Amino acid sequence: MKQERLKSHVVSPENIQKTMQTITQRIENEGDKPHVTVKRQIEILSQLSEFDFGRYLLQNQGINGYWTHYMLTHPWFGRKTGKNNRGEPFNALEDFMLNRAPTLLATQERFEIFLKENQKKVVNGANLACIPCGMMGELLYLDFKNISNITLTGIDYDPNTLQDAESLAEKQHLSQFIKLIQRDAWNLNIQNEFDLISSNGLNIYEPDNDKVTELYRQFFAALKPGGKLVTSFLTFPPLLSSQSEWDLSKVNLEDALLQKIIFVDVINAKWQCYRSSDQTLQQLKSAGFSSVSFIYDRAKMFPTVVAQKL
Repeated sequence: MKQERLKSHVVSPENIQKTMQTITQRIENEGDKPHVTVKRQIEILSQLSEFDFGRYLLQNQGINGYWTHYMLTHPWFGRKTGKNNRGEPFNALEDFMLNRAPTLLATQERFEIFLKENQKKVVNGANLACIPCGMMGELLYLDFKNISNITLTGIDYDPNTLQDAESLAEKQHLSQFIKLIQRDAWNLNIQNEFDLISSNGLNIYEPDNDKVTELYRQFFAALKPGGKLVTSFLTFPPLLSSQSEWDLSKVNLEDALLQKIIFVDVINAKWQCYRSSDQTLQQLKSAGFSSVSFIYDRAKMFPTVVAQKL
């Protein structure tokens, strides 16, 4: 596999000690910032290295299907049990990230919105796709009562993620419905096949606007007439753009600052590709979609977009 083709994470990250040395060097070189000292960043780096989710983020600057699923389903599992992926109590920083970091909360909210939208397409004979599929939670957690004939297609470039999706399908007793394909989303070469494409996560790693529009064209071609795309995007934070759509009355600004220090200053996360609602609307229309509507999370950070192929 060509490592550069995976946008969200790397295939063979260097060991954690080496990663921490590299990040420490970068933080020291950049020096104190107006909003955070070098000392504080090094403290956060150390705390991140104490739990699996933090270590993965440090080594990859992004998350794969497993960790995306872990974060999205945290309100159903970890928030109720108080236990992390190892069955151990959360340390303070992981607890903050999963329960208070504004963008992660918006992501969890977005996941629930996706489930509601995707459920509408669950009928016998339908072909529902998830691209990139990750662990396919946005399809595998739907209600399939009275459904005897449906295809759930997962397409992802990461073979490990496809194995995780297969495992979740078994757990949900839905193995008979799933079809998994290892393929690059920009080269689907699928025509008029799906009633639904559920897609989260690729555009937030892709800075090239033309490539994002091309991705939407691939989705448009792969949908049947009458098919629906459910996707999402990150809106600009207020400090980055006057185009910011955030509803600041719904955001704890101290939490937003700590989130920025963790993900931007320390981790240097890759998912920092922001777009406005207007730009997303134009991209989808340019790709061929004619009916486009937006469903906003409370803080308007991670909107869901529903686009129809007429």
